[in-house]
Amino acid sequence: MEFLKYDTRRFFLFGVRFFFGSWLLYAGLSKWISMGPGVFVGYIASQFDKTWSPHVLNVSLAWMILVAEPVLATLILSGKKARVVWTLTSLLMFLLTIGQTLLMKPTVNANWQYLVLVLLCAALSDPEPAK
Repeated sequence: MEFLKYDTRRFFLFGVRFFFGSWLLYAGLSKWISMGPGVFVGYIASQFDKTWSPHVLNVSLAWMILVAEPVLATLILSGKKARVVWTLTSLLMFLLTIGQTLLMKPTVNANWQYLVLVLLCAALSDPEPAK
């Protein structure tokens, strides 16, 4: 229970790392296990093929999301290179936010909340000291 002695910033980052990392890992793995990669990529491509976005880009981004979610979640949970990992995660959240905007989904505001949260974590994560 050492984490109960952390200062405020460290305690916040530890909590978000654990909870957001666990949630993102679940979200990422569920796409692989319950849907399967082919179904997920097909679903994403079919949704975005109705927009101006080219099919090859839609398929590529679907695969990137499929891989990025569990990889970033694992890196978040590890706590290594925190600023870099949180920054990459904020880029993923921005990509998801832009996608929801492109589809004109009213739930896009929830994506903005995730984006702000992970960007805050990136800002609060000090860079690794040079060795």
